[in-house]
Amino acid sequence: MTDDTYPGQLRYAAPAKINLYLGVHEGRDARGYHTVDSVMAAIDFCDIVTVAPASELSIACTPDVDYADSSNTCWRAAVAMGRAFGFEPNYAIHVHKNIPSQAGLGGSSSDAVATILALCEFNHIDPASDKVVEVARSIGADVPFFLRGIPCYLDGAGDTLREEFDAMEDVSVALVRPAGFVGVSTPEAYAAFDATPVPVGDLQAVREALRSNRHDALCAAMDNNLGPIACQLVPAVASSIQWLREQNGVLAALVTGSGSSSFALCESHEAAQQIAQDAQARGFDGLATRIINHGPQRI
Repeated sequence: MTDDTYPGQLRYAAPAKINLYLGVHEGRDARGYHTVDSVMAAIDFCDIVTVAPASELSIACTPDVDYADSSNTCWRAAVAMGRAFGFEPNYAIHVHKNIPSQAGLGGSSSDAVATILALCEFNHIDPASDKVVEVARSIGADVPFFLRGIPCYLDGAGDTLREEFDAMEDVSVALVRPAGFVGVSTPEAYAAFDATPVPVGDLQAVREALRSNRHDALCAAMDNNLGPIACQLVPAVASSIQWLREQNGVLAALVTGSGSSSFALCESHEAAQQIAQDAQARGFDGLATRIINHGPQRI
């Protein structure tokens, strides 16, 4: 299956996310998960997910990846949707990967939601139903966020929506990541956190800044207590975030998720573009993008 032409296909642009706040708490719940407070926003950097009816369930990725099988989030989402709503998940799914894995950008979670939305359309299911939300929660922590896509606060394991904020308009973002396949394993990051916990930041300050649309207050309050863990595990992440914070036009910068990407909110799109260009010249992966206010969308 290709991602550009297939009979009866639906195609979705599945955006990445950044964490404006991430607070991981010590200890684990009854499911074995850490309690997490997460404030996320979607950005205009997307995978392309194509779903079409087929004789059986299949998954393919471009470029090829090692997890184009039943461990893939799209596969798991299709199976979970079929089980929840009583249909056979016989669909061919293709993911054109632009968002790198182990980068803290939530690409696989967004891909899963694109799959869920396509199956909702094929099977005449309301994507806002509680049962769809429960399917999303069963796939992974960030997945419910992408059903909404506007800036949101989630708690629990980072999978329970607690508050939605107004759209963030005209916010430019520079993404920087160590070049090549430099990823941070989320399980390794949480294990390292358990060994040397880092205090959480001020969640309420972030929420109040978003409620009042105070960009300056948000920039002052943003925090991610997994960021130092990512820098400890992968020194290249520490180098890239330090470099990013020193660039002109940066209002605030953080590691996103458990890394390996870092992002900066920038004073202008021109500043973000210059940072991305300079990052590439220095040997990092660099991208200028912006915050958007939606999850996966039909294209």
